[in-house]
Amino acid sequence: MTHLKITGMTCDSCAAHVKEALEKVPGVQSAIVSYAKGAAQLALDPGTAPDALTAAVAGLGYKAMLADAPPTDNRTGLFDKVRGWMGAADKGSGGERPLQVAVIG
Repeated sequence: MTHLKITGMTCDSCAAHVKEALEKVPGVQSAIVSYAKGAAQLALDPGTAPDALTAAVAGLGYKAMLADAPPTDNRTGLFDKVRGWMGAADKGSGGERPLQVAVIG
């Protein structure tokens, strides 16, 4: 099983498009993509080029890298950071989320 880290997805529709693109890459047997985790799990034929996987995702406007690979830069998307912070705050809340309201004025 090969794992990709994908940044920039914001909804299930994004994940569905990424899944479709990955499954078109020669050598990909199956793909499971989660926008919430920012990740993809792939079953591949031996010899499938990792560059072809990341290029397929990049062609959709997202950034992908092998989960085991070191980051190419130290910047990640602000949305991904906020989503991570919110997920950490939700642990132990029994699935309930506080209502967050922006007050302007």
